[in-house]
Amino acid sequence: MFSFQPYGQQWRDRRRAFWQEFNPEHGRINHRPVQLQYARDLIRRLYESPLDFDIHARHMIAAAILTITYGLDIQEKGDPNIAMADKALKHLDVAFIGTYMVDVLPFLRNLPRWMPGAGFQTTGESSRHDLRLMVELPYAKARKLLQEGRGESSFIHRALSRRHITDGGKEERDIMETAATAYLGASETSLFSVVLFFAAMAQNPDVQAKAQQELDQHLDHRLPDFDDQPHLPYTFAVMLETLRWQPIAPLGVPHSLVSDDEYKGYYLPNGSIVFYNIWAILRDEAMFPEPDTFNPSRFLKDGEINTQLRDRVMTTFGFGRRICPGRYYALDGLWISMVSILSVFTIGKATNGCGHPIDIDLEYTADLNSLLPFVVLEVITFGVIVISVALLFGIGTVILVHLTYTYRSKRSQFAHDFVYIGVS
Repeated sequence: MFSFQPYGQQWRDRRRAFWQEFNPEHGRINHRPVQLQYARDLIRRLYESPLDFDIHARHMIAAAILTITYGLDIQEKGDPNIAMADKALKHLDVAFIGTYMVDVLPFLRNLPRWMPGAGFQTTGESSRHDLRLMVELPYAKARKLLQEGRGESSFIHRALSRRHITDGGKEERDIMETAATAYLGASETSLFSVVLFFAAMAQNPDVQAKAQQELDQHLDHRLPDFDDQPHLPYTFAVMLETLRWQPIAPLGVPHSLVSDDEYKGYYLPNGSIVFYNIWAILRDEAMFPEPDTFNPSRFLKDGEINTQLRDRVMTTFGFGRRICPGRYYALDGLWISMVSILSVFTIGKATNGCGHPIDIDLEYTADLNSLLPFVVLEVITFGVIVISVALLFGIGTVILVHLTYTYRSKRSQFAHDFVYIGVS
């Protein structure tokens, strides 16, 4: 994946191809309609089986990026493309500098496979196999669609159309790996933020109610779309606060110095592994008073988004020439999914047998793994569905989620109609 490549011509070529597809102007025309389609589909799925909200969120995110990137037809359930990509995602941590001791002590690469501590060799081989499939198979399917006269609205088609590409050549390989990077980059990070949003709304009913009030006043009994974004500053602030409150990568993505450097009197030799503390940046009390409190209002100034604080939150996407080139796509997807959910559902804590709310616990882990959900309780009564789900995140958070879904009265009829009509 070019995200982890050293700086050079190949990195520049692949990042350029990525940015040509995922710059905000291009995204507004080519990506937003697909993101809106799958956000609406998410509402239908949540209505039919709210217990599976984490599965629905994963499907929404994966289906949107696979459609945009490859032009593939995504199955309603059990899509093999999503399953293959999820398998590759389990190995994403292998790509990070500093994950294994061999990154710090390079001579360990010469250890025999059978020796203790050499397990990274087997892990690396398995990772290469699954990542190779993720790179090559969806691309082959996209090329077949193009030969059949389909898939012309995809990144693959647009990239191949810009210039003559030799089959099997370097430029084709650049396109293949850039496409795979788009999926791998979009999936796990966005999923973390969407599911964390569910927990944040359950923990902060006053925030949820204020966001829904803004939606009700502006939407007038319809579902939101991207044209509504400038008129919904508080819900945009909810998204920014979700990103700030619990960043998916508290220490960012590790970087390796390409030359000697110095920081506050500390000498850092070429090749040093450097982390940047996103957690501390987004908890700077000079900019974010009471940083542990989930408070979207901190981003509003005279009823508008405070651009200084917004830009500070953008540090979650990195810095400089290594900043995430898919950040605008990610923000669009997060916002439309969050406002769509809030426009139809109210999320709250479940209660125990004595009627007391069950708290939601957040606990960080240290590695990069996929989301592992399991259902531990289901109660259906009087049209209100009470669920308890435990979600295990790799880079982020273990969230014990006890949620109550209710269908909001102002949009309940539309929600019923949406289920039967489907996504247009």
